[in-house]
Amino acid sequence: MEVVLPSLIILVLVAFFAFMVLPRMGPTVLAVVSLIALIAAGVQHYSMFYTEYRLSTWQNSMVGYGPFIVLGIALIFIISAAVSVVTGKGIKNITGTPMDTISNAITNIKSSMPTAASATNMVTAGINKGLSAVAPAAPAAQAAPAAPASSMIPAIGYKASEV
Repeated sequence: MEVVLPSLIILVLVAFFAFMVLPRMGPTVLAVVSLIALIAAGVQHYSMFYTEYRLSTWQNSMVGYGPFIVLGIALIFIISAAVSVVTGKGIKNITGTPMDTISNAITNIKSSMPTAASATNMVTAGINKGLSAVAPAAPAAQAAPAAPASSMIPAIGYKASEV
């Protein structure tokens, strides 16, 4: 029970953080938090498995072959790229520039995606109902019908169905 209970508590805290806090952070904050979490996980992992890393020596005999393996793979890629450019067999069914192809693929993906309003389920509807109950009612004179939906509570972010 000592192993399961702390893991469950951590799982619940991470889920709360992932669903309630992360969507309201900006991309820069998310990048910094992710970098800090990655560094902390690496340090914790290395400190936990220090003896295993110290006693593992079978890789030491392969250290000398590393540069040759990387150079060999790089040469294979360079030769295959040169062959496909010369023979023209590597490029098929491309019309226009590569950027046109990417732009068309993005347009096709965007047109096939469902709207954000269709993603509302019981959980997001409950969250939105809770946020609506906490938020003060806006006066009718200030409400603009064509304005985009914004945060119901200052600095709390968007409703879950509007993400």
